[in-house]
Amino acid sequence: MQDHLSHTKTAVDRLAPGYDDQESSNAIIKWMRSLVQRVYLSYFPSCSELLELNSGTGTDAVYLAGKGIKIFATDISPAMIDILKAKVNAHGLGSMIKAEPYSFDQISKIDKHDFDGVISNFGGLNCINDFNKLSHDLYNRLKPGGLFVAAVMNTACPWEIFYYLLKFKLGEAFRRFHKEGIEADFNKEKVRTFYFSPHRFGKYFSRYFKTERIYTLGLFTPAPYMYGIYDRFPFLVKTLMKIDEAVKGVFPFNRFADHFIIVMRKK
Repeated sequence: MQDHLSHTKTAVDRLAPGYDDQESSNAIIKWMRSLVQRVYLSYFPSCSELLELNSGTGTDAVYLAGKGIKIFATDISPAMIDILKAKVNAHGLGSMIKAEPYSFDQISKIDKHDFDGVISNFGGLNCINDFNKLSHDLYNRLKPGGLFVAAVMNTACPWEIFYYLLKFKLGEAFRRFHKEGIEADFNKEKVRTFYFSPHRFGKYFSRYFKTERIYTLGLFTPAPYMYGIYDRFPFLVKTLMKIDEAVKGVFPFNRFADHFIIVMRKK
C-alpha cells in the first residue's frame, strides 16, 4: 500500500505544473467538472464546511469558496497543494481554504470532526482499492447526517468499450473490468488505477454510509481522452452533454458512464 501511494505521489507531483493547462484545453473535462460542481452546490449551501480529498490544484476549492463554502483541501501531492496555496493567496481566500498535503491514509491527522460534507472529484479515489481506514476516518470527521459526494471512474464505460472495439483492441475495450487494477495513462504518467461500479463502490463504504443518489457523468458524452471528437463535431457533443444532464439521475442511465457521482450519507 505504501509503495503504491509513494508511486502515485511521485506521478501526481510530475503532473502538477501543467495540470491546469491540460484541463483548460479539454472542453469535455471542463464540462464534467462544471456538472460535478453543480451537484456539489445542490447539496451544500453557502456557509457549509467541507473536507476535500484529492483536491489537485484547487479548482473546485476556489470555485466553492467563491460560493461561500469553506474548504479543508487535501492531496497526496505537495506540488499540487503548493499551486492551490498560490491560488488562495492570489484570490485572497485564506479565510475560506486551508490546504495540507495529506494522502488518503493521513486523513486521521485532521482534528476537525464536524464537517458538513466530504467531496472528491475526478477519480482520485480510483487510485486505491482498500477503503477500510478511509471510510472510518471520514465517518469520524463528519457531523451526524453529513454527506460524502464523490466522482468516481466507472467500470462500465460504453464509449470506451465501443472505441476500442472499433480498433479491434479487445483487451483495452474491457480493461476496466480487471479487479486487480491496471497501469492507466494519466496525462502520460502511469498510475495503478482501479475501476468500480456504483454498487461496488457504495458497498465498500456501507458500514458507515448509506447511498442516497447516483448520477451519470459522461454516458452519452465521449470520454475526456476522446476530445478530438469534440473538436470535429462540437455541436453533436454539446447535444450529447445536454442529454447526459437531462438523464443524469435516472435509472438505469446513472449506472453507466466514464464516471459516476455517488452521494452517501453518514449513518
